[in-house]
Amino acid sequence: MSSNLADTMPFSKLMGVHIVEADKSGVKGELTVRSDLCTAGNIMHGGAIMAFADALGAVGAFLNLPEGAKGTTTIESKTN
Repeated sequence: MSSNLADTMPFSKLMGVHIVEADKSGVKGELTVRSDLCTAGNIMHGGAIMAFADALGAVGAFLNLPEGAKGTTTIESKTN
């Protein structure tokens, strides 16, 4: 993909989310493990992983909006 749709979402851009592929059928992305996204012991923070998943979901939802729709937002997102 020539432009990174995640760059249009300020928090995703701050985290370093990179969209590798995106179309109506799916979204693939990357997030580099960095110390500022980790807990003690250099383990990726669960919140960072969830925010990454949310960003990919947002791109997928955006790409599947019906023609004329202005935008989308997350209604519910959770992890167990």
